[in-house]
Amino acid sequence: MFAFVGNTYLYNQSWEDPAIDQKVFGLTEEDHVITIASAGDNVLDYMIEGAEVTAVDFNICQIALTEIKIACIQKLTYDEFYAIFAKNDCDLLRSKYDIIRPCLRPEVQAMWDNQLPYLKTFMYSGSSGFLAWILVQIVLPLCGLAFIKDAVKRRMPKDKFLALVDQHKVQIKAVSWIADNILLSAMCLFAGVPKRQLELGLHKKTPMGDVVDHVLFQTDLCGDNYFYGGYLLGEYTETSCPRYLRRENFKALQDAVEKDRLHLVHGTFVEACKQVEGRPFTISSLLDHMDWMSIPMISEELALLISKMDLKRGRIFWRSFSDSVHSPPLELLNPVRVDDTGDMVGMYFSTWISHLKDVNFDLLERNDKLCGEATGVLGQLWTGFKIVSFPFLASLYKLSANAKSQQGKAMEAFYAHQKGDYDSFRENMLHARPWLMHSFPITSEGKMIWVDVGGGTARNLEYLPPKIVREKFSKIVILDVSPSLLEMAKERVEAMGLSDIVTLVEEDFTATKAFDSLPAKGSVDVVTMSYSLSMIPDKVQAVKHAIELLKPNGKGRFMIADFFALPTIMVRDQNPCRGLGRIGRSFESVFHKKWFANDHVYLLEESIVDLLDGDKVHKIWDVRERGSVPFLPFLRPHHGLCIAQTK
Repeated sequence: MFAFVGNTYLYNQSWEDPAIDQKVFGLTEEDHVITIASAGDNVLDYMIEGAEVTAVDFNICQIALTEIKIACIQKLTYDEFYAIFAKNDCDLLRSKYDIIRPCLRPEVQAMWDNQLPYLKTFMYSGSSGFLAWILVQIVLPLCGLAFIKDAVKRRMPKDKFLALVDQHKVQIKAVSWIADNILLSAMCLFAGVPKRQLELGLHKKTPMGDVVDHVLFQTDLCGDNYFYGGYLLGEYTETSCPRYLRRENFKALQDAVEKDRLHLVHGTFVEACKQVEGRPFTISSLLDHMDWMSIPMISEELALLISKMDLKRGRIFWRSFSDSVHSPPLELLNPVRVDDTGDMVGMYFSTWISHLKDVNFDLLERNDKLCGEATGVLGQLWTGFKIVSFPFLASLYKLSANAKSQQGKAMEAFYAHQKGDYDSFRENMLHARPWLMHSFPITSEGKMIWVDVGGGTARNLEYLPPKIVREKFSKIVILDVSPSLLEMAKERVEAMGLSDIVTLVEEDFTATKAFDSLPAKGSVDVVTMSYSLSMIPDKVQAVKHAIELLKPNGKGRFMIADFFALPTIMVRDQNPCRGLGRIGRSFESVFHKKWFANDHVYLLEESIVDLLDGDKVHKIWDVRERGSVPFLPFLRPHHGLCIAQTK
């Protein structure tokens, strides 16, 4: 889909039903909404209610589509505006372009100067419009469903339409099959749906089939469902069109444009938050774009966004292809599921809203960049060689290892000779560590106690700016069995000026005496293990001790970021491969375990994850993804983030 960005717009119409938004927003002139521009339809819908709107899009062509609508509202009559955007009168737009063009920014002028001479229709323009044309003009007739277009054209009563649908249920099932098995991948390219977003709904057997059923049976397709009716007819009608195309709303739009109630920003939400000044936002309408974002990206965006919002009246609103909240930073917002009954699009499986006044955590900035100088390629290769050669030199290294415990000596033998480049090399290898730190819950009241088990060089601490550490934490303990890594941690803590808050402990976490150097049991807000549990021999005891430290009654969280073994269930039941492919997947699982065991890394099995659902804690998060290993492209182990909360 990103191949189209900057060359044309993806969305010729906005694919979120603004009627659902209006039900929960209750917009007034006092509101300031930040949202994605898309095709501008929902932006204009918000403006009808008098709200100030800041619309953002990283595709300049989407900005151009929104901006030309604004210019037409400003310069044309309602009848001309309706003829252009409802009835696709592109010749009229071309005849009026000299009047409209001065209202457009230079880069938007350039886009329309280039594309307007060839524009034949708005309804089938853009990549999503092209996909719709294929469906309407080719797929439906071939499948014997041309009656749908005719029924919409005649505005057939719903009961008669459903009777026709029942007569063609075999053909409809065929179209649903085509949508799920062929067109679903095409949507990634033409409809602006990233693969990462589609994967959120692939647990459903027939995600697109569910959408087809929703549109046919849960909406009035022949009446007012303009999202699909417009594509079927090739144009909007007076009774089936977005609100911004209705005559009774045109004056309100003209007034809003005259008052300069819309601010268009070309860029990302993060860039917009850094640029925009003025009234705090009361509503952030994020559409569905967080579905394709990584955990760190969502965390960064929310931190900046909330810093620009009215914390008393502010609301964050989003849609998702997932049935549930799909990312840990979003879970910290204490979201409430929105009743989206009546939604005419049906493309999203859940809708959420968060009232900032009800959020108990502060989503604050994180520092992803590793401080200090990064080693070059040769340095990376040398560190990689040390890791790969360790099994052959382990006996020699152990002779000089100096630590308190046997486990400490084993770890010291491994780390002592690579401590200088430890963080730099693993920055591109430990993929779940940023997931953990961007999901770290920072309570609004502060005075937090955090224990980082196997915290090594204190790299996790560096994700939090020193100012935030001082404001929000009363005590931080970094425990490790390797004195060499703790030396690095000491340097980092001192450089951050946090020696009065951070305590370094050399101890075996599974030993009972470890509690002598740790905060009291039941007093800790968060215990983290970042790629350390896989290196602890007695994992069950380590998990038990972590849980004992946590505050009870939902106030404590245990967070694990680590390497995970490929679950048996994925090898057998959820593996899409067949025959030799499935055998290959099983072999890969065994190979990963053997490879990592050479360096005392024992991939976490499901039996360990199961410990996070017990009498004292329950698992609230479990995400797994493959990640690369530097210089070894064939090795893509599973990384995961698991979070448990006390009961």
